[in-house]
Parts: sequence; C-alpha cells; structure tokens
Amino acid sequence: MEINDDLLEINPNLKSQVAYVGKGKHKAVLVDNFYKDLEKILQVIAKLPYTDHYDLTGNFPGRRAQINISTEPVINAISQLWGSQLYSFFQPQLAVFQALTTMDYRLNIGQRAPHIDPDITALIYLNPEQSSTGGTALYRHRPTDLERLPRLPITPDQEVWQLAERLELSNEFFQTEEGYENFQRSMIFNPLFAAKGNNYINDGNEFWELLQLVEMKPNRLAIFDARVFHSQYIKEDLYDKVFRMNQIIYLTAEQNTMRTGSSLA
Repeated sequence: MEINDDLLEINPNLKSQVAYVGKGKHKAVLVDNFYKDLEKILQVIAKLPYTDHYDLTGNFPGRRAQINISTEPVINAISQLWGSQLYSFFQPQLAVFQALTTMDYRLNIGQRAPHIDPDITALIYLNPEQSSTGGTALYRHRPTDLERLPRLPITPDQEVWQLAERLELSNEFFQTEEGYENFQRSMIFNPLFAAKGNNYINDGNEFWELLQLVEMKPNRLAIFDARVFHSQYIKEDLYDKVFRMNQIIYLTAEQNTMRTGSSLA
C-alpha cells in the first residue's frame, strides 16, 4: 500500500480555542477540522497492521500501528497552534495510530488510573461523528492536591518538593530517575487509588477529581501539558462494535531532549 506524505495535509480552515485547566491553569489547545481529508486517513489506517506487543504499545490498553511518513509538517502546524516551537520527543517520530475496543477487554491497575506522558502530547481524534464519544480527561490527585508532576530536575520552589517536605520525605527521591519513579508509584500512582473493577477512571473517585473532559470529536486535535494527570474517558460497551481511533504525537518544548528509539514507548 503506497502512502504519500500528503496523507496528513493540514486543513487551512481549522478552528482553534485555548483552555486553562485546574488551579494551575494548565494549557490545552483544541483544534477542530485539523486534517484536510479525514476520510482518506480513515481508509488508510483501517488497513494498517495493528499490534498489542508491549514494546510498541507500552501500557496503552489497545493496539498501535505506525506509518513511516514525515510528521514534520504536522509538528510545525501543532507548534503554531500551541504558540511556541515544539519538537518530537522521540526520534524517529513516525505517524502513530491507536485503536482501542471495549469488547472482551481487561484493564490492568495502571490502565484504571490517570497517568502522565513525557512532556506535551498531541492527540487527533479520528472516529466519525456516530462513534465519537467520551474523550480525554484531566485530573487532580486528591490526597496530595497535585494536578501535575514536573520532569526532573525538581527544585525547592516546585509544589511536589514542598509536598515531600510537608510529609517529611527525603529529597533524595528527586535526585535520580529511579528515586522519582519510586516516589510516584508510592505517593501518586498507588494501586489503591485506581478505579475498581474493569473500568476506566472516567468521572474520578475518592482519590482522583475530574478537572476537565476534552470531548472527542471527529478530526479534533487536542494539545495539552501531558505532565498533568490524564486518562481516556471511555464508558463500558461504547466501543464494543467499532474501534476508538486516534493519532498520538509525543512532543517537547526542549530541542535537545529528544530520545532515540520508538515513538511508541
């Protein structure tokens, strides 16, 4: 199947809006009618070989596929909409598509709680109108009052450092990637905080407060600070007959932090 770079041509007549979420006023940009030819994209991605291999999907609760075409024009367009230059977090940055179903599915603990991504995430929802429901939800962690986890290095003026001081925890947690991950697993992503049963966190629980739902709409681009806790918002049985489809791009505002490897990690 021959696929040209113009598959992901940007619509010149798109519409954008900016939202600021939570007490931290975390930025989210919503863009409707992002791609010029959504139907053409849907025809192509329906024929891709999707996989649920962990090396490609990580803890994503579905399948992923990729196309080896240039995403630079897309990233440049996203940068303009965001208001500053963004760069691919991974190299190479292929065109990555996600497919998710609620038919015969089973979520693990991590998939039943909010998560964070490397820096800034761009999602393009690709379902047609009749199968566009739910979206992506942003959350506050009730026990700590945190809405966001910054990347290392952590400094004393940051909220997470001040939280550790109030709890009389050593700042050694913030000296290494391993220490920071241990802090996150015990304090933030504790398995006890996850949704019960086989359910997405959706409207939240006693540990997670829903701050904002980014509604899923056909051909809608959502760009947001992905260090803010977030998760898929998917009700049971809504995608048991069709797949929930989107494109995901991991981005960063720092030019020299790109990582070599799979953009699917």
